[in-house]
Amino acid sequence: MARPRLADPRNVPLKLYFTSGELASIKSRADALGMRTVHFGRAVLLAEGQALVQAKHSSRLTGQILVQLSRLGNNLNQMVRHLHATGDPLPADLEPLLADIRALIAEELRR
Repeated sequence: MARPRLADPRNVPLKLYFTSGELASIKSRADALGMRTVHFGRAVLLAEGQALVQAKHSSRLTGQILVQLSRLGNNLNQMVRHLHATGDPLPADLEPLLADIRALIAEELRR
């Protein structure tokens, strides 16, 4: 199934030039927030960036942890969908794994 077309697609380019130091700074700021450089730049340019950056910094979870948790959640979702499709039972070690993940998240939130 194809992705539906956007009503207002982003199809107008904006070309910007930076020094290598400026670009490195932008990339490191985007990485720290767990964002792609292009998405970070768009957010900052559209003034959504300040609120977004402040919200991301106020979170106790770092961008890298959020990225890893997202990947982990995606893998767990795929596994559960497969198990539901095949009718196989949930693995016995799934609940302890989820408990460990919840404990890690709670620990990060306490920091």
